[in-house]
Amino acid sequence: MDNHSFTAPFTLGGIPLTMYRAKHLAKQGRRPLCVLLALVVLATVFTTLRLPAQAAGAPTSLGLAEHGLMAYRDNWQYVYGGKGGDTDGDGLRESDCAGLIYSYFSDVGALGNCMGGASSQVRVNCVFSGDLDELYGIPRIHGLVVTVPNYNGDTTYSHIGIYLGNNMAADNSDYGTNMRYGPVVDGGRGWTAWHVFHNGTLYPSNGWYEFDGALYHYSNCQYDVDTVVDGITIGSDGIALAADGSQLVPGAEGSPALSSEYVSATTVADALRSLGYDGEDNTQDIVDGGDDVPSDSEFNGLVTGNGVRLRSEPTISSDTVATLYRDTQVKVMETVTGQEITAEGITSDQWYHVETASGSIGYVSSIYVKMESPLASPTFSVEDGRLLISAPENCDIRYTTDGTHPTAYSSLYTGPLALSGTYRAVAIQDDWTSPMATVTFAGGSLFTDFTSDDWYFDYVDDAVSLGLFSGRGNEFDPTQTITRAEFAAALANLAGVDTAAYAGDSDFSDINGQWYSGAVNWVAAMGYMSGMGDGTFGAANPITREQICVTLANYAGLTYSGSSQAFSDDSSIASWAKNAVYACRERGLISGMGNNTFAPKDNAQRAQACVIILNAYNQGL
Repeated sequence: MDNHSFTAPFTLGGIPLTMYRAKHLAKQGRRPLCVLLALVVLATVFTTLRLPAQAAGAPTSLGLAEHGLMAYRDNWQYVYGGKGGDTDGDGLRESDCAGLIYSYFSDVGALGNCMGGASSQVRVNCVFSGDLDELYGIPRIHGLVVTVPNYNGDTTYSHIGIYLGNNMAADNSDYGTNMRYGPVVDGGRGWTAWHVFHNGTLYPSNGWYEFDGALYHYSNCQYDVDTVVDGITIGSDGIALAADGSQLVPGAEGSPALSSEYVSATTVADALRSLGYDGEDNTQDIVDGGDDVPSDSEFNGLVTGNGVRLRSEPTISSDTVATLYRDTQVKVMETVTGQEITAEGITSDQWYHVETASGSIGYVSSIYVKMESPLASPTFSVEDGRLLISAPENCDIRYTTDGTHPTAYSSLYTGPLALSGTYRAVAIQDDWTSPMATVTFAGGSLFTDFTSDDWYFDYVDDAVSLGLFSGRGNEFDPTQTITRAEFAAALANLAGVDTAAYAGDSDFSDINGQWYSGAVNWVAAMGYMSGMGDGTFGAANPITREQICVTLANYAGLTYSGSSQAFSDDSSIASWAKNAVYACRERGLISGMGNNTFAPKDNAQRAQACVIILNAYNQGL
């Protein structure tokens, strides 16, 4: 392994990206310079932006609630039509009630179509809502939206705010009153309904989460109250308490690891329904007083975006016939070729000629419509070292390799293909086009959840090829957190250990009989990793950045020379981890998160762990 060169020209997500192995040099020689430049740009973005660990750039309900608190504490001013700017230059941001919510999605760069007034926001963004006077009241979820009906009694809303949990809400009110913070129920504000917003928003699911400097435990999408979890007492307000009755501070000694498990708004709605919440599934009916969308089988398409323009012709310059909202059903009458557009990371010139339930007829890009097609998506398999694509009988299979959405004019599949890169394929029969299927060949395996254009492709490719990592079935989950057990397995693979020799009974209660038992028993026996102090290894828990450093330092016998500049968040690094953190940085295995921070408590993603393990591999560790 002495011939593996090591350089660290830049970092991505706080992890040095190394140019390693002759294979990489060959790949780079085949790829356009623009790809390399794009990687550099992405690296810069990821190292300078601190994004939620669960989904880079994705809004969360916890983030929305924190935003409401921040606006209240910063004394945002009320300005009708304000959306979070500072128009008068006094250093105070400004918004109205709907603008407060708009400004959160704008701040995190996930604006989508969260715009307009209270009624428009509910219509466009809500997937589930309920009345506050129902038996269950408001669900225990940080970052729900609460509303007040119009004073004239119609079906629109006069006011909107952000639910902060524990019966409290934040909203921007009237000139001179500005930001308000107070009870939802019996608080005198007139709140009557709660709403689960989507717009790409992710919600806590199960595990420990931080909100406003406190720890909360969520179970089945709601935070727990008046109970004990993991030996930690939780009060009636949902806040975790230390043994002395004080608030348990996240990151403090003895505090639990934070969860990275987040789910969509529709999953939350399903969970609430299963718990007995009697909410509305079609909030547009509440706002418009309209009829239910018909379930007629003729309506074979579903709009996937918000504020999608229905055009008079298949071009973006033609007149707007109507504006379509997410989950609107449409009848696709024919497929036509129109103006090529790029959206949602897809380029396509395929348009659908559609009719809505209200009778509007026009054209919409196929990018924004999910076809409820009678055709199943193509499937992929490998035979004799070649890729096979299968589809229903009498269907054409069209595919692309350049990242574009396949259409009727794309390459026709006629036989086995090379196992290389990413393939996108659709099945076509008459006017029907199936949903698109995507597969990427990496490291000798087929994966369906990333492409060869992603920054981590080469690293996953090499890590899987070398047997350091494996997928989770047909998915690699590159942006998901890596568990402690998975990292133990990767380290065992790096060391070339026969883990079968360690696969017997374990001292840890959560290990026996699991696929990773040998690897976990090995790292524990060697002293590279230890358990959680409660008889478990914490196999399913995410591994943090500082835990990775300790593990690698123990494995490689690394010590810190004392010559590096301290990270600006050095005080956040656990005392037991500091030597390891700085030793790993000194050795070039891992770096900071930009602005001279390390973020020791952040959870590592699987793709990032590939880079770290490959760095160790390239150094012969």
